[in-house]
Amino acid sequence: MKTLNRRDFPGAQYPERIIQFGEGNFLRAFVDWQIDLLNEHTDLNSGVVVVRPIETSFPPSLSTQDGLYTTIIRGLNEKGEAVSDARLIRSVNREISVYSEYDEFLKLAHNPEMRFVFSNTTEAGISYHAGDKFDDAPAVSYPAKLTRLLFERFSHFNGALDKVGSSSRVS
Repeated sequence: MKTLNRRDFPGAQYPERIIQFGEGNFLRAFVDWQIDLLNEHTDLNSGVVVVRPIETSFPPSLSTQDGLYTTIIRGLNEKGEAVSDARLIRSVNREISVYSEYDEFLKLAHNPEMRFVFSNTTEAGISYHAGDKFDDAPAVSYPAKLTRLLFERFSHFNGALDKVGSSSRVS
């Protein structure tokens, strides 16, 4: 089967502004699909960097297809008629593995354009892991990975409120 790539399927590319923990079906078929629609119909203009939070090689990295994939929506319209809509998703720029590309993961925090973090982490992934340490590369749990990423951003931008997500001033 031929894989997708941006050379054969040219089109819009977006600056990296979203960090997404996870590459699962829900995130790809709903969240990234919504971002793709927002990019097309609004001024969102935001690309996604998918962070693979677990140590596995399955499914293959989205980077093997330049972040491109197809979502198919099937169902019934307002008239009760069967509909099927295929959409090439362009909102994902690349995927990185937090295990094999830890330095690249931390570099995401240095990008001044990053604005959002999305995750569909389950209860198992959010649970406390007593063995997690700040210097682990990476820590096991999602909260520890996210904390380390946010600390990296805070440190890199010297606590600048416009870069650490604060919407109010501390008095």
